[in-house]
Amino acid sequence: MRGASSSRGIALLEVLIAGAILAIAVLGLSLMLSSGQSLVMADGDERVGLYLSQQKIEQLRTLGLRCIPVGTSADVVGPEPGCGSSTQQDYNETPAELGSSRYRRLTVVECVDPQTFAPLATCPDPITAKRITVTVDPEMRQADPLTISSVLTLR
Repeated sequence: MRGASSSRGIALLEVLIAGAILAIAVLGLSLMLSSGQSLVMADGDERVGLYLSQQKIEQLRTLGLRCIPVGTSADVVGPEPGCGSSTQQDYNETPAELGSSRYRRLTVVECVDPQTFAPLATCPDPITAKRITVTVDPEMRQADPLTISSVLTLR
């Protein structure tokens, strides 16, 4: 009789140990899958950030070199003199909302030297080159901020 009850106790202990190992394996697998999903979402956020940066640069390029306001998106309140009211289009930034993610977009426009692209303290007259720098910062912590710069010059 003693041998049968002893083997039942060992069998129960084996089942408990196997259950604990299985629980740890399932927990690890679920954490790995959720981490992978977060990385895929962050990659998508970076692509959207790239699109938003390119969109802003193209929007400003359509205004023409002389009419692009100099300063940051928070500083610019109106159009350059002689350019009409078209330069006000969406230059004061608000968070861009796409899907369920939110993005902050900061635009900086500065006059630069056309040969070295070094920033100038004041814009020369006539303006020959400006650098547009757009930084898009997704609120999702897995995605990094994205910065794109473009220099526009007279031909």
